[in-house]
Amino acid sequence: MKKRLAVPAVLTLISAVAYAQGAAPASPPPLEMKNTGTPGQAEAVRTQKVSAMVTAVDVANRTVTLQGKSGQPQTYSVGAEVKRLNEVAVGDTVVIEYQEGLMLELQPAGAEPVQPTAVVGAERAGKDQAPGAAAVGGVRATVTVTAIDMAHRMVVFQGPQGNVYQ
Repeated sequence: MKKRLAVPAVLTLISAVAYAQGAAPASPPPLEMKNTGTPGQAEAVRTQKVSAMVTAVDVANRTVTLQGKSGQPQTYSVGAEVKRLNEVAVGDTVVIEYQEGLMLELQPAGAEPVQPTAVVGAERAGKDQAPGAAAVGGVRATVTVTAIDMAHRMVVFQGPQGNVYQ
């Protein structure tokens, strides 16, 4: 029997989302779920930090080139929402810290599925602080557990749009 879970998954991104994806580790460790103390609920949180050196800034064309641990420089377009790009200089180190969280809640058989809903928010650093920003996004939806590997303590579930997560 497949079990359905309501999942309010929270992903917090601190700093630039666009290059956090490019600079992030290729395969982060699995999230280890922990008991919340409430029957039928479990949660997990993982924080990761990556850094990259600025190797080029083109304020006129709104691009920045970053070089991370891989050694390969990557150039990113910087959106108009990023203010104070002129304060970023070659040789600066940009640090991105992001947090991923997952909360699972068992739904009883026959419960109405939770329709996917998303929430987002963002804020910039003040003018008297170093350039920076924070963004947060969360999704809540019902997912279906498709496999459980007790020996390796791994669970596979499928989201409402068919995406599979382990």
